[in-house]
Amino acid sequence: MNIELFFIPLTEMDAASTSACMALLSEDERAKVARYRAPKAQMNGLLVRAALRCVLSQGLQSRGGSSAYSSLRQIAPQDWCFEYGAKGKPSLSHEQFLSTGIEFNLSHSGDWLLIALAQDDDTDAPANTAQPRLGLGVDIERSRASTHIYPILNHYFSPIEAESLLALEGEDAQRQRFFDLWALKESYIKATGLGLAQSLKSFAFDLAPNSLLAIDDGALQAVETRNWVELKLQEYFALPSQAKHRCYLQLPSRIPLYPNIKLLIEPETAQDATSSHAQHWRSYFGRLDEEYRFGLSLVDGDSLVPDDRLERVTISMQLTSITALLSACSAI
Repeated sequence: MNIELFFIPLTEMDAASTSACMALLSEDERAKVARYRAPKAQMNGLLVRAALRCVLSQGLQSRGGSSAYSSLRQIAPQDWCFEYGAKGKPSLSHEQFLSTGIEFNLSHSGDWLLIALAQDDDTDAPANTAQPRLGLGVDIERSRASTHIYPILNHYFSPIEAESLLALEGEDAQRQRFFDLWALKESYIKATGLGLAQSLKSFAFDLAPNSLLAIDDGALQAVETRNWVELKLQEYFALPSQAKHRCYLQLPSRIPLYPNIKLLIEPETAQDATSSHAQHWRSYFGRLDEEYRFGLSLVDGDSLVPDDRLERVTISMQLTSITALLSACSAI
């Protein structure tokens, strides 16, 4: 199972890029973007939808001959079709899922958009007999000083999580732990497909320091310069003059990714989660910096049939931009 994480800055776009993004959207998507009242929200709505379409095409193209689906025709960004689950979770249409085997999920917060793609690399399985859908969920969270975290603990965090958080010394450490846990919990309920219909108090993540064992495949690839260390927006992106005060969005060259995060079930509320807790699952956690962190959760939808696909997950990360994505997709 291959997982690809794409980190994309949510920057302002020039008129040409804006028009190019708009051309990729469906009529329904354009209508949804137009309904946003705030200019920034409208720009983000446009960029998120266009970036997803480009990432889907780029991700499928980049796999080459390593997948059972590699012989399929390339799908252009404007040709992707989506459907929505009972709780609103987006996915590829059934036909396109059968032909590509791709699952996706996305999240944005503050300056960053995170898109995750998952595709099984089983070359023995015919493309038209894809396995049951994998539950894939990601969440990226920005730490915000304005959030009153303590009232929220009682409503959305399990007693185990609240007790562990309050045991930390100092409000800064407690605030960081709050958003760390929030990213993981959001990623998990997105992976199960239940959303907020699944009580956030029905399960708990254990983020004790000794449970965080970083794996080595946290290299972040930059697509716009070979010698990238920090992403200079003014150098690589066309920014309007009013945005020039934000000179940099920095990311480290390697991001520690923590696997095997412990998931604990609260017995008195477990039934709120229906059967999802009986399924195979795996969660990961990472931080871009002190301000941003992300959670990634995988839930195997077929808990009755033993399957090792969550045991053979490989994860790669890539830093890109809407301009790079548009350029790459123009050749498709």
